[in-house]
Amino acid sequence: MRNREIPKGLRDLLPTEVKMMRSIEKKAARLFHSYGYEEVITPTFEYLEVVENGAGGNIRQELFLFMDREGGILSLRPEITVSIARLAATHMQDARFPQRLFYQANVFRHVEPHLAQYREFWQLGVELLGASGVWADSEIITIAVRVLQDIGLDNFKLSLNQIGIFNSLLDDSGMDFEDRLLIRGLVESKDLVELSRVLEEMAIDDGLKDTIAALPVLHGGLEVLNKIPRVEKNRKAATAVNELVRTYDALKICGVKDKIVLDMGVLRGLDYYTGIVFEGYSPDLGYGLLGGGRYDNLMGKFGFPRPATGFSLGMDRLALVLKNRDSEPQRYLLGGRDFQALIDKAGKLREEGYVVEMDIEGNSREALEQIAKGRENCKLLYLE
Repeated sequence: MRNREIPKGLRDLLPTEVKMMRSIEKKAARLFHSYGYEEVITPTFEYLEVVENGAGGNIRQELFLFMDREGGILSLRPEITVSIARLAATHMQDARFPQRLFYQANVFRHVEPHLAQYREFWQLGVELLGASGVWADSEIITIAVRVLQDIGLDNFKLSLNQIGIFNSLLDDSGMDFEDRLLIRGLVESKDLVELSRVLEEMAIDDGLKDTIAALPVLHGGLEVLNKIPRVEKNRKAATAVNELVRTYDALKICGVKDKIVLDMGVLRGLDYYTGIVFEGYSPDLGYGLLGGGRYDNLMGKFGFPRPATGFSLGMDRLALVLKNRDSEPQRYLLGGRDFQALIDKAGKLREEGYVVEMDIEGNSREALEQIAKGRENCKLLYLE
């Protein structure tokens, strides 16, 4: 029956899944508030011009597009950071910066669905607007580590990079836009064979080829930075390396270094990143749990230039690796013939923090005993 189907890439969330997501939201919001972040909500759809202006025109193939009755082309939001930048440019011209904001929202991308990748998915994240420098980046990365820990995940790492290293090397190469996109995708996916083949066919310096080809496999501690050829010959790349080192040192002071690894293959897919970038992974899942970084040019595209950094976390993916559910209060199934007594008792128990399901069908004690046995953490309370 087609009237019971839902569109490809979407799903219904059942009570257990909703409880998990609400638990994640609650713990994350508590942590974000403790760092001074305030929640904002943006529209579910934006003008296509807003999305492409912020995220780049190459994102259009992943957008859900439609027209309004005035002829405007609209897009369901594919992520939230661009909307936050637009929000700030619209409403915060006179605000004192830095501004610390967070969000919880569903987003939409027209991708091929598979495990841990849907066309509608849920994100939460933070954006630190109007602050530059190592300590701003360190605050965001520290919050990213803390939120995963607070939610109940311990087996994870954050991979850290400075995208200026990669971009400066590509600037040296003289590649055109299409070739840069191709190389970036191969480095990010760590497709060493295809990366080597594509580089071999390019008319660029052999030493530069070797440097780019080495990036996907360079991960670990600060020692990996000594294994990047040619960096010392590129002033911008050397500056980016120095910033990465200072950020790594700051994260030691923040107490999260044991969760950080350097990874020269982390580049992030969106065009707006300009500096420190990072992604969170768990060996229990083959997909990233969170990602973010610095995007100092994005707000300027909306006529309100400010440095900024942030991250977003995928709640759908995180729910796949969380093993422990929050404990729930004792549940009672309340039955009996005197409905006034049942209502009074149910109200009193709920005030004490218990979950009370009242029998409204007049079932016998024996029938209710069977019902209670089929409910988790449920006791029958039958009033004579």
